[in-house]
Amino acid sequence: SRPPYETDSEEDDDSDGVHLQAEAGTTADRNTMIEYLRTPGKRFLSLKKDKARLKDCLLMWGNARPHTATDTREFLTQRDVEPVKQSPYLPDLNLCDRFLFRKLNHLLKTSLEATRRLHSPEDELYDQLRKLRGHCRDVIVTGGDYVY
Repeated sequence: SRPPYETDSEEDDDSDGVHLQAEAGTTADRNTMIEYLRTPGKRFLSLKKDKARLKDCLLMWGNARPHTATDTREFLTQRDVEPVKQSPYLPDLNLCDRFLFRKLNHLLKTSLEATRRLHSPEDELYDQLRKLRGHCRDVIVTGGDYVY
């Protein structure tokens, strides 16, 4: 059977940020994760919307099963890709924890009708990625101290 997405050839890319975007309804298991990592051309959309090579990507990894599966780790190791693991002591560096969950919490507190607006526009996601990059730089500058 054919995967729920197209594959693309890998091309050089000088982008400075990427995010993984799965099609709606795609089950994220270890096989899907490996297939996504194998074909980063369309799967990784950079801030400039260009293609990206896997070895050029900085993977911010969590503890989700597709991320921690032995098959996924071996696949990345064979390609000399080392994911950046999330520190349990610095959850504010995690994009979802820092920005998206905060927005979700605010919208849910606002009203029940707000749940219809939970889908964030793509531009807003890119803006949050830029903010995360700046926040990471601030944490590095302070030597790892907590930054508000």
